[in-house]
Amino acid sequence: MTIKLAAVIEPNAARYKAVAEALKKAGLKVSSAREPEQLSREQLVVLGGSLKSPTRVAREVRRHAPEALLFAGQAKGFKAPWADGVIPLPVSPNDLRVRLAERAREPAAAATLTPRPGEGILDLTTNFYTFAHFKEVLFVEVKRARRYGFPLALALVAFDPISGRMDAELQTQLMGGLALAIRRSLRDTDYPVQHSADRVLLLMPHTDLAGSLIVARRICERVARATLQAGETIVHPTISLGVAAGEPGREYGFSDLVRQAQDGLTAAMARGGNRVEFVTPVADANPSSPLGGPIPPMP
Repeated sequence: MTIKLAAVIEPNAARYKAVAEALKKAGLKVSSAREPEQLSREQLVVLGGSLKSPTRVAREVRRHAPEALLFAGQAKGFKAPWADGVIPLPVSPNDLRVRLAERAREPAAAATLTPRPGEGILDLTTNFYTFAHFKEVLFVEVKRARRYGFPLALALVAFDPISGRMDAELQTQLMGGLALAIRRSLRDTDYPVQHSADRVLLLMPHTDLAGSLIVARRICERVARATLQAGETIVHPTISLGVAAGEPGREYGFSDLVRQAQDGLTAAMARGGNRVEFVTPVADANPSSPLGGPIPPMP
């Protein structure tokens, strides 16, 4: 099903405007329908996060627009059993375009998929695309950056070791919190991808090294300010990030950026964590010379 017309059901005016603008940036037309009974030809309906009874509204949407795809807009939590899928808030037009394209290619599988972690289209904890599914998009973005001469940056993110026992519940809390910190720090055009069970890859098109370091340190600061309750213990998690950048005029591939980011991540963790490091490429400097530093205290 080709999706061209969408509707947003959100009582909060500011939030409605934000979601509607994101849908338009993703190439969709937004109808004037604001209530389920006003729906007519829409192929996509997004329910905002301010609805007091989203389950009831979803039933009404199904009744008035049974063929429409129903997405739940959520800032926290990644499950909505009454919807066909979840759109993380704030909505990223880039992310939405990919999700809709996947629905068009695999409508039945996308609606019923319950994969094991890391094997499906979306990671069950962070709701980021899995690397196995999304890697072709990443490769294409790197090729586009080289061909058209715009900067591009990549970062690998991992939690620093935590004292005590790491169980499945704590791991889920950590990765869920990291997902929120990342989404609040990235732009609409950036790609967060679940690279492995405990690492997230960030691809930032049109971003040079200096810009990517600002983003990386912002994420690092957000996580460092958080606390988690693990049984009777209060956990203060921190993360390390390795950053790599592809500059215009330099030959590089996706694997080169990942390798440089991995070297930076290894250096950051070896230096105590809670920091951002990058490794300069072979063509420009000694590749064994990591640069970066600890996260400065908040003013």
